[in-house]
Amino acid sequence: MKIVNFFLPNAPAAALCLCLLSLLLPAETLTYREVEGDIPVTHTLTITPASPGWNIELTSLRLSGTVLQTFRTAVDFSTLAWTFSDPVRLMELDAKLQGDDIVLSGTFRGKKVEKKFAAAGAPWNQLFQMGLKPFVLRKEESLKFRSIGTQGPGELKIGKFTVTRQEDEMIMQEGKETAAIHLRISLSGLLSIFWHGDYWYRKNDGRFLRYRGKNRPGGPMAVSELVLEVGDEAR
Repeated sequence: MKIVNFFLPNAPAAALCLCLLSLLLPAETLTYREVEGDIPVTHTLTITPASPGWNIELTSLRLSGTVLQTFRTAVDFSTLAWTFSDPVRLMELDAKLQGDDIVLSGTFRGKKVEKKFAAAGAPWNQLFQMGLKPFVLRKEESLKFRSIGTQGPGELKIGKFTVTRQEDEMIMQEGKETAAIHLRISLSGLLSIFWHGDYWYRKNDGRFLRYRGKNRPGGPMAVSELVLEVGDEAR
């Protein structure tokens, strides 16, 4: 879409104006309640406009401790930078796009982490609960993306995932029937036999509503659901 500038004398001024307008938009907070086996987890997402994209903070409160992640994304929620902090597992990670690479650094169990992954290829989507919103609204049938693992066989590796659209459904959400788009996400290729998860997104706006799957191979079933939305919807 081309934006025609009727009032501002030059493009830099227009860009500054758009940036200032984005800063006026309020942050939004989403709360998800998850049960993995019999272990409860509360996930809280705070989404803040940061022109031309978003700053997102994800806090996962577990009985064993708190995991904190931050994300800097483009306007389509594809990942530009990511941090991961899990003091219980002694894992502190930082990843960002730098030129032709995704650069991963940090520490894990007292050892230094330094890795590079090629940025070319399937998009980097570290928070696909948010990052798949454009795909949901475009009504495409399938998509591939990559994400860096933090546990299991894919730990500290960048893995390829495939998203496949399933049949639309009506699901119960906070006591109300909601039209939802059902996606199945799996590891790509032959690895798909080792993991898949089912994800539901609100049909009218692409908001992530529900997840059902195993967080790790051999682990218990986990179910996560949106229980609270505060603030304007992230676009």
